[in-house]
Amino acid sequence: MKKKLITGLLTVVACFTVGSTSFAASAATPSPTTLAETSNVITLADQISVPISLRVGESITVAGSNFWISGDYGGIYLNQQGLIIGLSPGVCTVVGYLPNGDTVLYTVTVR
Repeated sequence: MKKKLITGLLTVVACFTVGSTSFAASAATPSPTTLAETSNVITLADQISVPISLRVGESITVAGSNFWISGDYGGIYLNQQGLIIGLSPGVCTVVGYLPNGDTVLYTVTVR
């Protein structure tokens, strides 16, 4: 009788032990190295849009560097220092890069 009781108790204890181990394994928390790996994800730089309105003959110097005209010419003069001069009516986009890595899109409308 004592053997059956001890065997039954050991079986119950074994079931609880196995059951609690499987639950603990499924609810594992990430290790610090896993968290460090996910914090090194590189995201795309933000794009900032700035509308600019000029009359023919007017000029403006915009912030940024490495400027270029995206798409149609749009009737402007653009130099590498960010000087934009309205030459003829039209619309174009000037793209440049800010020191923090963001891309800036100047939508230039010449009237």
